[in-house]
Amino acid sequence: MKKKLTYLIVAIAFIAISSVAKAQDGTSPYAGSTHSYSVTPDANSANKSYLWEVSGGGTISGVDDETSVLIDWGTTPGIYTITFTETDESTSCATVRELQVEVIANTFYVDMAADAAECHDSTGLVLANGASGPTTLYFTVNLNKDAGWNIDSWEYDFSVAVAGTDYSVSSVKVDGGSELGAGPHANISVAGTQASSEIAVVITGPVSAGTDLTVTVSNGEAVDGTSTTPDNGSGDKDQVLTVNPLPNTSEISAN
Repeated sequence: MKKKLTYLIVAIAFIAISSVAKAQDGTSPYAGSTHSYSVTPDANSANKSYLWEVSGGGTISGVDDETSVLIDWGTTPGIYTITFTETDESTSCATVRELQVEVIANTFYVDMAADAAECHDSTGLVLANGASGPTTLYFTVNLNKDAGWNIDSWEYDFSVAVAGTDYSVSSVKVDGGSELGAGPHANISVAGTQASSEIAVVITGPVSAGTDLTVTVSNGEAVDGTSTTPDNGSGDKDQVLTVNPLPNTSEISAN
């Protein structure tokens, strides 16, 4: 009985692993993803013509009359059929190949951490009245997807907006990298093993004035080999961090 139970557990685990593996290739693409498909045609290419067709659920991107094709899968999960036909135009004889594809629900999206507020970085320091200085704000972009879906990398675009005219952006860095400038910025690439990405923005302005800084992300994309899957649209796309002003205290006067 114990041995049968062990076999059953192993079988269930194998099924689970197989299900995860199946979700990582073009036979079970995520909705919205793009995958390539190809065949090896007859060695004698004289008078041969080729044609790709899709029964539904996706559209062919680019040409449909070569030995490979790029298919953009739509937003509707379901089972669809890819058909390839090779025809000998001199005889009208044709060979047809089919591949059944199961489009599954897209679980990938990026979102931002919760809004928050903090004091100007100069809080608690001895400053001259009317002083200005820098404050660094850290924004977090989160990766969301099925735990079993392994991707090579993920990408996003982002923009930075400062409320009012008292403050200006003096530095923008992602994950401790090189200086990027005020932006906006496109195609920020993050390793697929990294669950979040940090955007550090330095703003400079008068310590006695507060401001809101907003980072908005868009165009999230998961990359797995040559296939890509766009953000499914879920989740918050911006984070607002508020810099609270320091008290506008005068210099100390003496009698």
